[in-house]
Amino acid sequence: MFSPSLGVSLHSLAQPINDDMLEALQDSGIRSAEIYTTPLLKGVARGHERLASTMQQAGIRPTTIHADFGASIDPSNPSTSTAALASLRQALADARFFQAPMVVIHASSEPISTADRPARLEYSLKTLAELSSEFRQAGVKMAIELLPRSCIGNCLVELERFIDRLGKDVCGVCLDVNHGMDQYPLLPQWVKTLGKNLITLHLSDYDGIDEKHWLPGKGVIDWPAFMTALRTIDYSGPFNFEVSVPGDSPRARIAALASAMQWLSKWS
Repeated sequence: MFSPSLGVSLHSLAQPINDDMLEALQDSGIRSAEIYTTPLLKGVARGHERLASTMQQAGIRPTTIHADFGASIDPSNPSTSTAALASLRQALADARFFQAPMVVIHASSEPISTADRPARLEYSLKTLAELSSEFRQAGVKMAIELLPRSCIGNCLVELERFIDRLGKDVCGVCLDVNHGMDQYPLLPQWVKTLGKNLITLHLSDYDGIDEKHWLPGKGVIDWPAFMTALRTIDYSGPFNFEVSVPGDSPRARIAALASAMQWLSKWS
């Protein structure tokens, strides 16, 4: 049954975590969270333990780990695939630590030329396939993110290649609705096409040209149609906001997200 509850990419609230953020989480109403450890926990003493303890006390489920990404750890590039594998194994270790069932993965960096695209797609598939048994053994899924512009994974056809190669039991899609570029009217259809292969979301709004990570309602996305599509497929994954949130404190940013959640709930 489609019954969304407030989920947040914690790096939207503060980078890195601090006492104000940890305190604000306690009575936040957030029910699930994405943890991107590089901006959140790097350099924070006992950061993993402090965040895990706070989330447990606040009743917040760790649902996704966001793997690190960038040109130096691009899984589609033969010269960086070894570093990419090490980085993704660290993300899997984080998923084990936080008992999160998914890792969100960028299939490439950019730019990627049209001429290079087939080879780069195939190499990304090969790199992630090397890890599929490790993820399967850990009971953790790879959530390949819909990416913008020339990145690998910028369309459903490519995302479905990952599912076919890696297997539905270990791979699904993270639909970042802010990455549709000029194809935003297709978002409801993408949801229906993906069906049960849609396993997590990055929710925000944009101008229909390039990613902005605005709060829902500020941009071009047809949110009633999108919510209806999620209800149609009985989506049960995380309802996760990845937003540049206005507010001068973690508590103020949480309030802005809670307001956005209330607005979207009109169509749930």
